[in-house]
Amino acid sequence: MRRTAGTLYLITVSLLLVACDPGMTIRQTKASNGTSDPITIKVKTEHPLIGHTFYAPRVTVINGSDSPITITSVELVVKRGTYPNKPLHSGSYPLAVPPGKTETLDIWFDLTDDVKETFFRQPAELRVHYKGRGQDETAHVPVIGGPLDTSAP
Repeated sequence: MRRTAGTLYLITVSLLLVACDPGMTIRQTKASNGTSDPITIKVKTEHPLIGHTFYAPRVTVINGSDSPITITSVELVVKRGTYPNKPLHSGSYPLAVPPGKTETLDIWFDLTDDVKETFFRQPAELRVHYKGRGQDETAHVPVIGGPLDTSAP
């Protein structure tokens, strides 16, 4: 009986330690770059576990122009390099966004390091490449990681 209780205690403590990997907050620091951009990018605040080696934020794009745009790709630029988007669903891009409409992007970044090493107190930039009015354009927003702040929306 004593051995069973000790084993159960060890398993329980081990599971709690594994499940309690500290988290952090990754958030957008300001609005899309400038009011002249025809699109607005909104990156939802995320609270990933520090050990995660992927970043999959919820990102919406609002087409504020009077003509359609087509999102061609998304990338994450950090101090250590650039990560291409690896969407979870094939055929996610190109993505047409009609005038005045909002679309949620299919985003997944496989990181070389964990999110803490990639984002913690180092500015990063999410870049959305699109075509509008026959021109290739890029809109970008800054994102940064910091200590866990669950009060952030």
